[in-house]
Amino acid sequence: MLTVLICLSVLTSVLIVNFLVWNADDHADRLSAVSISGAIDRERSRISNETYINAHWDDAFAHAYGSLDDPWIVSQWGTPIGLSYVIDAHGRTLFAHLPSGREPPLADLIGPSTLKTLLASAPANETAVRRRGDAMVLIGKAGTTPALIAFSPIVRENGPATLDKSSYRIFVDIRLLDDKLLEEWGKGFGLRHLRWSRNGATAEDEASTGVHDWSGALIGTIAWKRLAPGTLAVRELLPVICLCIVSFLAVAAVIARRVQSLSRELTVQSHSAIEAGRQEREARLLADSDELTGLYNRRRFYADLESATIPANLNAMTVGWIDLDRFKPINDTFGHLVGDRVLVEVARLLRYTAGSIATLYRVGGDEFAMIVWLDGKGALQLAEKICTVVAAPMRICDRQVSLGVSIGLGAFVDPELTPVDLAKRADHALYHAKREKSGQAVLFNLELERQLLDDHAIEGELHTTEFETELYFDVQPIVSVKSGAVVGGELLARWTSKRLGVVEPQRFVKIAERSTLIHVITRNAMRRALELLEVLPPGKTLSVNVSACDLHSADTVDVILDMVRNSTADPCRLCIEVTETAVMRNLDAAIDALRRFRAIGMQVALDDFGTGYSSLSNLHRLPLDKVKVDRSFALNFDNSYSVSIIDAVVNLCHSLGLVCIVEGVETASQAIKLQNIGCDLMQGYLFSYPLNSKVFVAFASRWFALRDEDRPRIAG
Repeated sequence: MLTVLICLSVLTSVLIVNFLVWNADDHADRLSAVSISGAIDRERSRISNETYINAHWDDAFAHAYGSLDDPWIVSQWGTPIGLSYVIDAHGRTLFAHLPSGREPPLADLIGPSTLKTLLASAPANETAVRRRGDAMVLIGKAGTTPALIAFSPIVRENGPATLDKSSYRIFVDIRLLDDKLLEEWGKGFGLRHLRWSRNGATAEDEASTGVHDWSGALIGTIAWKRLAPGTLAVRELLPVICLCIVSFLAVAAVIARRVQSLSRELTVQSHSAIEAGRQEREARLLADSDELTGLYNRRRFYADLESATIPANLNAMTVGWIDLDRFKPINDTFGHLVGDRVLVEVARLLRYTAGSIATLYRVGGDEFAMIVWLDGKGALQLAEKICTVVAAPMRICDRQVSLGVSIGLGAFVDPELTPVDLAKRADHALYHAKREKSGQAVLFNLELERQLLDDHAIEGELHTTEFETELYFDVQPIVSVKSGAVVGGELLARWTSKRLGVVEPQRFVKIAERSTLIHVITRNAMRRALELLEVLPPGKTLSVNVSACDLHSADTVDVILDMVRNSTADPCRLCIEVTETAVMRNLDAAIDALRRFRAIGMQVALDDFGTGYSSLSNLHRLPLDKVKVDRSFALNFDNSYSVSIIDAVVNLCHSLGLVCIVEGVETASQAIKLQNIGCDLMQGYLFSYPLNSKVFVAFASRWFALRDEDRPRIAG
């Protein structure tokens, strides 16, 4: 009987030990699987943030919707880290970078069904992309390797939201979940021989967890050497068990304690994984801060706007955009060290002035933003105080510098508005401040709202199919100072909309420049100029204005060159006019484009000289034929200072072998002074207002038909 009891006791103890061993081993396997799942989630979060930052960027937008042979694209996205693609809205591969150098189309790499799901998952429009605030991530395969596939449409940081699914270019970043990454995870979680089991097969001493793709299909199994804390405990104590079988209960207790100890160690490892997640969240908080100034950054600003709670009191929230005036000259003159110190000091002044009633952000190079918990009047008073404080001279690195600040504000006065709407209103008010009230604060009001609505109406009509048929071009004559003869003309865009009526050129051209529609205007102008050259008398020239957007678009430059080459017109009778501001925005790219125009015989004129950068150090670098002096100097010809400037510019042009043109000539007195100075050409209302193109042809032909002695002279 005693033997039976002993046997039953031993059997019971063995069963208890086996249960504890199995339970501990199974618990260890489940915790290991949780750690691996957490690692995949953290990797997904990281690539989502990095991909969105790469795609939600004004510079990325400016380059990605042009030619993707752009060196900027290669320098930014052609890095050896990850697999980078840019595709269009139909999934066609436009740019690809793989470390191996073999660059298959994205559909071949990740599969047609995954690509189809990627395109279908893209937000409906540009506004939805900004509102989302991060990139979408699919789990799939890159070739045969499981991978995280992050993607986001490439959009602007702010400004008009014109893109939708039909016009996206999408940035795709692929991170392989390869053996190298598994090795890093294994070291981090204390797992041995972490590997991919391609067919799902595992050894007896291995545990595993499945990885499923976006559709729920199993794409791989991750296996690892089982930790087996219960089994290890039994093996360690097996000699003791054999020697002390009689004391099995004591041994069982020891085993139980050992199992619990190992389980606690595994729990500590699990807690370490949780701590790693916490540290990851803290890292994301650091990622929301601007490293230089310590303020929140652009990403945090838009995130705060999206999540901002509408205040119960509508007059208790205002969004502000802050832009420094005269910062670029300081940065260029004294260097980036001084420029950085200036930004740090401005951030300190903003904190000191705003206190706790505003959250401050640095959203760009010299751009800041704030969310103020005050009504419009209170926020305007704060903004005016900021303007005064920042305008005071600063002592930076033993140098005294002075700059100003312009601020635009959008106040919460309508329950239909969202915080993002306030940011748009503040941006429009800042634009008005920079243009009309530099160094001051402007609060968005109904007048600005009407202007904004008008701009939106104009922009909407620019996108209609009727725009190109309603667009036409007048021509303003250009006259020889010496003889008074018409030598050519400048094409000027005009638009009479069926819905809006006559739209001022300065208005719709500026709006068109904020989108790709400026290319449509330029191409139509060039097409009309080539048609007019067919009927103009020989020797007469025509000038076409080209914007900065055109000049820096390789596609538009190529189209203009192809139009001229395919025409029977003499390229020497065509002149491209560009402003100083357009050229200096990207000097190297502008020089390259202008050289391509001149290479086929076209002339190049620098327009509005004297109102932009006026950098004489760069003037000799530009491939120019003509310089057009801005009309403001001719209108002030009674001022000896203006006369001296034009005299100097004429002499400078002649010394460089350039033709000098003066715009805005309205009186015979001005024309005679230009003749005495030795200017070459002039343009203005003294000779003619802009003419209908057919009238201009007759006007120019009449001058051509007269004999030299019959042409009227300005002074004799």
